[in-house]
Amino acid sequence: MRVRWLSPRSVALHVAVVAWTAGCSVAAWWQVTVALGGDRLGYVYSVEWPCFGVFGWVVWWHRVHDDPATVGSRALETSDAPDVAAVERDARRIAELERDDPGLAEYNEYLARLADRPRGTGWRRR
Repeated sequence: MRVRWLSPRSVALHVAVVAWTAGCSVAAWWQVTVALGGDRLGYVYSVEWPCFGVFGWVVWWHRVHDDPATVGSRALETSDAPDVAAVERDARRIAELERDDPGLAEYNEYLARLADRPRGTGWRRR
């Protein structure tokens, strides 16, 4: 429990959310003064900035409680192998569909050739 709240990542998030909240509070107060000065649009912004502040706290809560090893590319690297029975069932279904539609078989062969080609390092492959 302590590791979650006091890790370097969490402490950085705590500092960030406090700074975010302070910034949103200053912006909201500024918009209140603009609204009281006669600009009616300032009333909308004076409500919007506290909403941004609350959104910052929601993001902070989720980031503190997320485990980096189970989210994103790290989770994909450590995920289990796919269910073999499901893969075989899908392969049989695809084979049935290809028998009924020769165009689909040709398209799947094209996709297989694309998958077998070596990949470049960027979006330009020369």
